[in-house]
Amino acid sequence: MITPEWRPLAHEAGLASYSLRGGLASLRKANYADPHVYYGGFFQYTIGLERIMKLTLIVDHVAQNGNFPSNQQYTKKYGHKLTDLLAGIADVRNRLDPSAHVWELPDTDLTDAAISFLSDFAIGARYYNIDVLTGKEKTQDPVERWFTEVGKLLISKRKHPWRNTEWAQNLDTHMGRVSSIRFEAEDGSPIHGFAAAAQAANESEYVAKEGTFLCARIARHAISILLARSDQVPHSVTFPYFIEFFYLFTMDDAYLKRQKSFTV
Repeated sequence: MITPEWRPLAHEAGLASYSLRGGLASLRKANYADPHVYYGGFFQYTIGLERIMKLTLIVDHVAQNGNFPSNQQYTKKYGHKLTDLLAGIADVRNRLDPSAHVWELPDTDLTDAAISFLSDFAIGARYYNIDVLTGKEKTQDPVERWFTEVGKLLISKRKHPWRNTEWAQNLDTHMGRVSSIRFEAEDGSPIHGFAAAAQAANESEYVAKEGTFLCARIARHAISILLARSDQVPHSVTFPYFIEFFYLFTMDDAYLKRQKSFTV
C-alpha cells in the first residue's frame, strides 16, 4: 500500500541512486583534458552519498521510535558534512545485529582522504570556480586536491608497471621543435610534451578506475547499513524495498570494479 510516507521515501531513494550512479559514471570517465567531468562527478556523487546517509538516519529513527523525526530534530543535527554523516551511520551500524550483512569501508587512509575531500566539496568547494571569479578567499582547486590527496595515494599503492611511453619520448625527440602541447595535469603541473602527456594519461586512467572504485565501495558501505536497518522497521510503517533502487551496490568488488556506466 502506498502511504504518504512511502512516496517521498521511494522518491528520495530513487534520486540518491540516480545521483550516485551518475556521479560514479562521470568520475570513471574523468581525465586531465576534461576537468569539468571531475566537477560533474563530484557534484552528483556527493549529493547521492549525502542523501543515502540522511535516509539511513531517518530510517534508524523510525526503527527506534516508530515514527519519523521532526524537522527540528533532523535539520539542526546534520548539514552537508559527510564526515559527520559517516560517523552517524557508523553509530547505526554498531547497533545492528552482528549477523547483518554490512560491507566494510575501504582502507582507513583511503576512506579518510576521500571523505575529507568530498565533505569539503559538499560544504563549499563545489563553488570554487565561482568563488575565484568573485574574489572570495582562494582555496585549492577541487580537481587538484582530489588528485593530490586521493589520486597520489592510490598511485602509491599501484603494484603493476605503467604502460610503456617510449613511443612518446621518441616523438618528443623527433617532433619537439615543431609541435606544441599545452595542458595541465590534474595536480596543476604543466604538460608540454608527448611523454608528459602519455604519463598524465596513464595516471588519469588509473586514478579514474581506482578512485571510482573507492567511491563505489564507500557508497556500498552506506547502502548496506540502510538496507540492514530498514529490515528492522516496525511493520506498522510501510517502507519501499530499498534494495530495488540499489541492487548494483550489493555486488562484490570484482563486479563494481568492472563498471563504467553504472546503469544496471
